[in-house]
Amino acid sequence: MKKLIILFGLLLYVLSPIQPVQAEEDYGNLFISVGDAMMKTKADDWKAVETLVAQLNEDWEQVDQAKSKEAKKVDKTLLEVNKALDKQEKEPMLTALSNLSHALVSFEKEQNPVDEEEQRLQVKSAFTPVLADLKTAIENKDAKSAYTQYQKFLTTWNRNESIVREQSIGYYGKIETQMGFLRIALLQEEKDFDQIQGIYNELAGAVNGFVSGKEIKASNDHYSLQTLIDLLGKANESVDNNQPKKAVPFLQEFLTVWPSVEGDVRTRNGGLYTKLESDIPVIAGKLSSGTDVKEQQEKINEYRQSIELLQAKKSYTMWDAALIMLREGLEALLIVAALIAFLRKANASQHQKWIWFGALAGILMSIVAAIFINMAFSAATAGANREAIEGVTGIIAVVMMIGVGVWLHQKSNMKSWNRYIQKQMGTALSTGSIVSMAFVSFLSIFREGAETIIFYMGMAPSISTGKLIAGIVLSLVILTVFAFLFIRYSAKISVGPFFKIATILIYFLAFKILGVSIHALQLTDHISTTQIHSLPIISWIGFYPTWETMIPQAVLLVIILLTAMWIRNKENKQ
Repeated sequence: MKKLIILFGLLLYVLSPIQPVQAEEDYGNLFISVGDAMMKTKADDWKAVETLVAQLNEDWEQVDQAKSKEAKKVDKTLLEVNKALDKQEKEPMLTALSNLSHALVSFEKEQNPVDEEEQRLQVKSAFTPVLADLKTAIENKDAKSAYTQYQKFLTTWNRNESIVREQSIGYYGKIETQMGFLRIALLQEEKDFDQIQGIYNELAGAVNGFVSGKEIKASNDHYSLQTLIDLLGKANESVDNNQPKKAVPFLQEFLTVWPSVEGDVRTRNGGLYTKLESDIPVIAGKLSSGTDVKEQQEKINEYRQSIELLQAKKSYTMWDAALIMLREGLEALLIVAALIAFLRKANASQHQKWIWFGALAGILMSIVAAIFINMAFSAATAGANREAIEGVTGIIAVVMMIGVGVWLHQKSNMKSWNRYIQKQMGTALSTGSIVSMAFVSFLSIFREGAETIIFYMGMAPSISTGKLIAGIVLSLVILTVFAFLFIRYSAKISVGPFFKIATILIYFLAFKILGVSIHALQLTDHISTTQIHSLPIISWIGFYPTWETMIPQAVLLVIILLTAMWIRNKENKQ
């Protein structure tokens, strides 16, 4: 029996065509990054563009470019993209990305040659009988049969649309648009078969044009997610004015725009992509017939807010970046200044250098920690979703901020601050060791440096490099001024007001980062989204109207309130 099995296996090996062949290279990630970069450029989201282009450069370096003539063209166009990114001008950037897309298509065809004519023949054989049956149903004015044939067309399209999309974005968009129009027309209670026939002619013409290999240019209009939001808003206004039929043209225009922006929706929220593609024609059809108008309006508003949440920039300003460094630096600076002031009062100014040495060591160790955390961060997130990592990191930062805020709140009382400083000084000087004083300075700087790194990790994905650097530079300038004032006039300046202001700022930033971080996790479907349609999006404070973001933010506010009450009671007892 064993010999029979072995013999059977050898026979299968000889007869079957399983000789190893080199698998086709997949360059889908490159095309996705280019498409996303074009969408973000249209939306002026240059931070996202910068990230996507960096990913493009990295992915392209991993591609085997040996013995490729087309690879040099990709190198050239990618260089154009990087130069255009430096200038951050929309039109040159879009042109450079379009050139890169064409170069990548040529490179992919060179590396993975396919018979496009054979693919078009495949599309022709698949659609010819379906189009013929659909035409017959429409000519017979058989609404039920026409819709059944449309469903068959849709099924056939889902199986073949990737071929059309890869060969011609122009035909892909035209076919998708006419399919949407046809579905709207077939869903109307009173069917206008002249209109349906016209839509069918456009649809069949698009399919036949693609099959014949005719060229068609894609639309150059710079559509974005905001275009979809505006169109849904206009449709909603028409329904509000008791003119639901006037909303239909806006929804039809939505379908015209859709092929140009669907990639941005699909890559960020697959569920929403599927709903929009299938439901918008249904909504338009029912509004044109005056059916379930209120229900359709609710869906329009729901989808408009969903796209707004998708588009909402999870961004921070230069001032947000400055506040992080300023608050952390201010705390460390106060401790160092207090140490120096204490030495001066003790007539031991000659030992100040050890405090500065400790501070310098703290800075150096913070840099080492930054490098280590960055390496660990990169390793942990290789291949993972950046939005999800941003959300998790941001929540960690918020937890740390709560602790920092409580500490600041406690020290905002002058007596509490003096007790804290005396305790720190006493520990350092009671040992009689200058090293212990330097160690206090080192720990204060290193602790703040490490916290700053964690905070910036949560913020970095949602702020441009320029704003981040500007915020840090601004905070360093302010800290330099404070350092001079604290060290020169340390005995006269009250630190209480500074800590109170810093407490308010850190709590505000914690509220914002919490909302932004949960929103990032919602975009990646790691957390569900339950919208509250009556409330607006206020992205500058991190407020997104969903129960999943509002409840944690409410809990944070309760924690802040209870902390304030606890500290006040504690101060009253003391």
